[in-house]
Amino acid sequence: MNARRKQTGAATLVVVMVLFFIISLVAAYTSRNLIFEQRTSANQYRSTQALEAAEAGLEWAISMLNFGRISDSCLKSSSAADTSFRQRYLNVNATTGKITPVLSAGASLTPACVRTPTGWDCKCLDSGVPSLTAPTDPGVWPAFRVRFMVAGADPATPTEPRQPGTIRAEVVGCTRVDPSGGDQCLSFDGRGALNEGRVLLSAVLALTGGPAGLPVATLTAGGPVNAPLTVANTSPSGSGITVHARNAIDSSMITSLSTTPGTPAANSIIENDTALNLPAVGTFTTPDRMFASFFNMRLETFRTQQAALVVDCPSGCSAAAVNTAISLNPHRPLWLTGPLNADANIGTAAEPVLIVVNGGLKFTSASAKIHGMVYNRLDPAAGLSAWATDGAGEVIGAVVAEGGVSGTGTSTLTYDADVLALVRHNVGTFVRAPGSWRDFR
Repeated sequence: MNARRKQTGAATLVVVMVLFFIISLVAAYTSRNLIFEQRTSANQYRSTQALEAAEAGLEWAISMLNFGRISDSCLKSSSAADTSFRQRYLNVNATTGKITPVLSAGASLTPACVRTPTGWDCKCLDSGVPSLTAPTDPGVWPAFRVRFMVAGADPATPTEPRQPGTIRAEVVGCTRVDPSGGDQCLSFDGRGALNEGRVLLSAVLALTGGPAGLPVATLTAGGPVNAPLTVANTSPSGSGITVHARNAIDSSMITSLSTTPGTPAANSIIENDTALNLPAVGTFTTPDRMFASFFNMRLETFRTQQAALVVDCPSGCSAAAVNTAISLNPHRPLWLTGPLNADANIGTAAEPVLIVVNGGLKFTSASAKIHGMVYNRLDPAAGLSAWATDGAGEVIGAVVAEGGVSGTGTSTLTYDADVLALVRHNVGTFVRAPGSWRDFR
């Protein structure tokens, strides 16, 4: 009996050991799954951050293309020596409107930004590859780099865009730049740094918000014309039409008409044109429809587009105020809340302007010249139903008036197809082309 008592519990010990072994196996397997899930979650977390960084870079690039002059740090600049983001990175063919990227040493320039403890640190250099200073603190400090590529190129001519007014933006986003100065994570052709998330995405950007086409006439009016104007349309690539009006034109009031050689001056006038008689549709008034026929958008959409610059001057905008806005914001359309009092030159043949004037255009200096396209809106609040010409300045490009044209000013209006082509192909807002976003090559 003593021997049997000494052997009691041996079987229990064996069973317990087996159970402990099974529990250990289950715990090890469960731990393995937990580790796998943690790694998967960490990878998903980093890849999502990289994607958001790349998406932020794309939105940043679009905003910068619609901004004014900037410094090398991508900050707003008031120096005429600095160029805009659009001027630094894009070349626009004034004849065809096709856009190509600016190259440095045969490669596209690559502006870049990195997140730091104090905010975003960006570099917008006009040559070379920007070097980003990465934080040394542990953690995730995302960064992105942008480059522009020809959009929709023909394989036979890879440097020539198929469609005018478009450019492809490629952005690489990374969860952390190498603090030692390595560039692998933000390389467009690399595989990314070890243990860091990296995403490459792109989208086609299209220029919109400017005139949908070139005006065919030097002066287009939505009402009668009876003002002492000097009007010319002798451009070889122009239509030869001097005045195009919805109602009658008092040709006896017009001081001078000049058209293409061999065409009688009287034949350059088109009056009582029913094509300009756009009846109101609901709240879409006749002036609104006229505006949309030139810009392919409602006037409120035009005014609120990202690149549009509103100059607030209800009592009248001086040439100095307009020139300051143009100087700091090249290639952006201007919306003046009041009339324009042109007492000096506005725009140049190389840098023409697109100006929407609310309330009329008045020349207070006979030597003042405006290069570009001027759209004169009606101002019902001020009781204006026509553009009352005043002064003897000159518009070189084209003028569109929503209402009639009257007054005593002997202004000169000269059609210039080259100036209008620059306005059409350079002025406006860059937006994403629908369906062009992708995160694969």
